[in-house]
This record gives sequence, C-alpha cells and structure tokens, in this order.
Amino acid sequence: MPTTSTAASVIRDYYLNKFRQDLHKFMPRADSPVFGGEWNGDCLVLERIAVERRAHFLVCLYFTVLVDQAFYNHSDCYPQFEALTRYPKFWQGLSRNRNPRDILDVPFDSGLVSSEAIAEIAPAGMELFVDEVVSFASEHLAEFEADVFFEKLISDPDVFIPLLVVELNPTLKNAPAWIVFEALRAAVWKKFPHLASR
Repeated sequence: MPTTSTAASVIRDYYLNKFRQDLHKFMPRADSPVFGGEWNGDCLVLERIAVERRAHFLVCLYFTVLVDQAFYNHSDCYPQFEALTRYPKFWQGLSRNRNPRDILDVPFDSGLVSSEAIAEIAPAGMELFVDEVVSFASEHLAEFEADVFFEKLISDPDVFIPLLVVELNPTLKNAPAWIVFEALRAAVWKKFPHLASR
C-alpha cells in the first residue's frame, strides 16, 4: 500500500492531469453532462476507463458530483458555482438527483472495482476534495463559509452513514460508500478540527 504522501501526489496528479480525459471518455458529449439513469443495471461504460485508474476516476467522479449536489443543497452560492464549474449531474429520470454513494457502490457490486482499490486512494482523495473546495471558494466565492458547508455535508442523509448501521452489518465496512464516508469525515475534521468535537 502506498504511503499517505505518495497516495496524495498520485490522486492530485490524476485529478489535475488525467481526470478530465477519462471523464470525456466516460461522457463524450460535453453539452450533456448527465449520467445515472442506467447506473443500477449497467455501469459497464466504466470499462472505457483503464482498470488501473478506475478507482481514481470513481473517487474523483464521486467528489465532483457530491460537491455539485452539496452546493445546490447547502449553499446560496450555487448559481455562481454552477456557472464556473458545469460539473456532471448524477440523475435518474427528469433531473432527480441520485445518491452519489451509488457512483461507488454500484461498480463495486458489479465487480468493476474493488473495495481495496477504493480504500487505497480514498483518504488522499477526500483530503484533495476538501482542499479543492476550500481553494475554489476562497478564489471565487467571497461569502462562502467552508466549515459550515462541510459540517452540513458530513451530516447530510445522502452522505452520513451511522456507525450503528455498520456495527449491525459488519460487511458494510467493505462497501466503498462507508470507506469514502470515513475518509471524508476524517479529511473534514483534519481541515476543521473544531468540527470533530461537535
């Protein structure tokens, strides 16, 4: 398993230099950045992404979709954010958001990615996610309060997974959604230590 600093440089390099290319392979129509309608039955479109980069892609796709939905639900800055980012939408039906956890769990359930591959990159990926949101907001969104945003995000019902649920069903510890939630919460608490005591 790579060291924390190695994993951080690997995911940062992937996100900054390769993610957009893989996203274009995954969603070739830039004018229609919507996916998810067929995700439960068939996410084989992921086979367009090289196996060795698939976990990296899914972690970055997860946080890209998650931040878009979180800004929509937990920030008054969404119109500015959307105009600047144009991030992919994970929808089912007519513009109904799907839970971003499915971005991770459905490919795992389909055998397209392993929980070990997700676990290897998740801590560094979630730290990158938190850093990217804070950096983006400081440059573009003057009124944005990052700690308030992240406190709401890790408590959001589509993100938060109660420990009791995992204790009652220990197999969930291998589910990518749990692995990434724990990594996200740890990254938020590392960036904003005062939130850990709440």
